[in-house]
Amino acid sequence: MAKKEALRQLFKDKRKSLTKQQLSDASNAILAQLQQTGFVQGQRLLLYKASPKKKEIPVENWITHFQQMELCFPKVIDNSGLMEAVQWDINHPFVPNKWGILEPKINSVVPPKSIDVVIVPLLCFDLSGQRVGYGKGYYDRFLKRCRAEVKKIGVCFFDPLKQIEDVADTDVPLDVIITPRSVYTID
Repeated sequence: MAKKEALRQLFKDKRKSLTKQQLSDASNAILAQLQQTGFVQGQRLLLYKASPKKKEIPVENWITHFQQMELCFPKVIDNSGLMEAVQWDINHPFVPNKWGILEPKINSVVPPKSIDVVIVPLLCFDLSGQRVGYGKGYYDRFLKRCRAEVKKIGVCFFDPLKQIEDVADTDVPLDVIITPRSVYTID
């Protein structure tokens, strides 16, 4: 068992060693598993724009596979931790926010309760669906505003930990986590 801050640093360091090819292969493997499992269903999907600097699982090639859905991307609204889903289409570019995270340039906010599936990037996770992200709580606060039946899918390069030690009451567990090698469905 380990605490989030130590895990955050450990997995950021592990990500640094990943090559573009490893990330691309992971992206393709996770997409294949998403397609095979059928977890991505409904009208609206909240995806994310991967940060090459943070070596997140790239999702650019996923957009064409989910084009039958209304695609949304997260946009940080303020410093207090508010993140909104913004409806996106191919004609709208992404621009870096003040933290360097790419966000849609438009502001067509979509109500969280209208989202059917949220795909969450993460550094690491445990077998109970708890995750370690970057520590600001944006996704946790957003997921609490979604419907109870929203499908919460995490994507991660690494296999699960046994347990994350310092889970908070404000943390929202995921329903499914997909790695390049496995699908973990949380009961």
